[in-house]
Amino acid sequence: MSKKFKRLSAVILAVVMMLGSTVMASAATMHIYIREWEQGTTSNTYLGTPKQISGITNPVVTVTGVDSNGTYKDALNLAASKKQLNVIWNQNANEYLTSLSVPGYSKTNDGKNINPKYDEKGNMIHATWQGSSWMWYPGNDVTLEDTSSYPQTTLGGTKVPSANEFSIVLSYDTTHFDW
Repeated sequence: MSKKFKRLSAVILAVVMMLGSTVMASAATMHIYIREWEQGTTSNTYLGTPKQISGITNPVVTVTGVDSNGTYKDALNLAASKKQLNVIWNQNANEYLTSLSVPGYSKTNDGKNINPKYDEKGNMIHATWQGSSWMWYPGNDVTLEDTSSYPQTTLGGTKVPSANEFSIVLSYDTTHFDW
C-alpha cells in the first residue's frame, strides 16, 4: 500500500504543479505608455518620467493580473477596475476608446471644421478639418512617427500577447486636412 500511495502522491503532486504553473502563466503584466502626437509637428509630448535613452519614458500605468486570453480592451478595463485609469468606449462601436484619463491628465476624442469659408448663400465651401482621437500600438516606443504602422484592429478586437509582460502605447493623435 505504501508504494501505491507514493506513486499516487507523485502523480497528484505533478498535476497540482502543472495546474499551478498554468494559472501563473495566465496572468500577465501590461505597461501602458501615453503620448500625444500632432500631424506635422516634432513637439510630441510623452507622459511619465523620461529616461536618458532614446526619449523612452516610464510607463504611466502598470497593471498586473491581465488575462493572457483577453483583449487589450479587457486589460484596460482591468486597470480601470483597479482605479489606475478611467476609460470610456464608443457607444456604437464598443471596441473604440473615446476617452482616457489618469490622475492629472484627461483627453477625449473630438473634431471640428476650423477656418470655414462660405459662399454667398451661406453654404460652407472650404474649411480645415481638425480632429483628435485615441490610437494605439503594441510596444513601448513613444517616439514612433510612422502612424501608418498602427494596427488595423481595435483594442477590443485584439488579443494581448501570450507573454508574462508586455507594453502598449496609447497615442492621442491630432490630424488635420483642408477640404
